[in-house]
Amino acid sequence: MSFVEQNQKLLEISGQLFNGMILQIVDPKDLVFLKDNARYFKRETFRQLRDNIKNDKKLSSVPLCYKLSDGKYEIISGNHRVRASIDAGLETILVLIITEELSKSKRIAMQLSHNSLVGEDDENILASLWEQIEDINDKLYAGLDSNIIQELKDDIEFVNFSTPSVATHLVSFMFCDGETERLSQIVDELENTAKKSTVTFIAPKEQYEAFMKIIADIKHSEKIKDSSLALVKIISIIENYLTNNEV
Repeated sequence: MSFVEQNQKLLEISGQLFNGMILQIVDPKDLVFLKDNARYFKRETFRQLRDNIKNDKKLSSVPLCYKLSDGKYEIISGNHRVRASIDAGLETILVLIITEELSKSKRIAMQLSHNSLVGEDDENILASLWEQIEDINDKLYAGLDSNIIQELKDDIEFVNFSTPSVATHLVSFMFCDGETERLSQIVDELENTAKKSTVTFIAPKEQYEAFMKIIADIKHSEKIKDSSLALVKIISIIENYLTNNEV
């Protein structure tokens, strides 16, 4: 069934079910977003909504739109859902369209009512339902923000995970000009940095580019991203060379 045929079928069905409203399949990018929308989403909340839609490959609730005089559809309720569906890559979505003529005042009132007339959660039931969600991805899908979860913390057991600390030593390689009369001055200037290092090496400035080229070559050949790990690899190569070429 073609796109046009699907919409014609929906038009017939919704015309029998609703008075002044129809269901239609549309490209979300063709919808007109509200210029002034009092409802906003936190970045992490919107990201979770987008990810939910991307995983579902569809909207689980139908946005409400109004048919403008130019034939375009303005979103009355569901602006964030539509925007998230676009970001999720959906090419078509199902929308409910108001076809009867409404004043701008009435459309704004409908917009605000959809944002403000919402129920409240029974915390005991909410905590019970939350505990029944076993999969961590399903918990993320539920979309409860951190404030709500904090209120339920007395009924939920939280487990903290910590990564083991890794002992590190800072090693400094300093490249400087080789003039003897300036060496003391340079060392004094680098003293603060040197104190932070377990070991400090000073080499002629001319060797800096060659040193960095070796680091870059090792990172490329060994597919290493971190320069510190590349230096460890260089040390390993030198150790192997000295072991195999003992005099």
